[in-house]
Amino acid sequence: MSPQDVDAIARELNLSTSAFRTMAQSPGSPELLSKRLALAGFSEKALAARHGDVLRDLQRVCGLCQAKARCAAAVEREMFASPLKDCPNEQTLLALGREIDGLPQRFRD
Repeated sequence: MSPQDVDAIARELNLSTSAFRTMAQSPGSPELLSKRLALAGFSEKALAARHGDVLRDLQRVCGLCQAKARCAAAVEREMFASPLKDCPNEQTLLALGREIDGLPQRFRD
């Protein structure tokens, strides 16, 4: 891929080229986020349908997170007594949780 192609993709995703390169070289982010969402009680499919822009932002933040090893260990142990502790997506997920709690069940799944 040419540098111009990389720049174009980064712009399309609303990322800097360096952030895009960091995310591209960061293994495991999509799986970690999916598992973290499920453990926190979110349906990724419903979130994508209802708040696709928010899900993309969650993915971006997760992809750039420097605490993947700690997150992976917590997810593996399913340690979510304080589910979002030290997660850079904490405030977004808390806000979504408050909104979803007020939704009918059919919107949660």
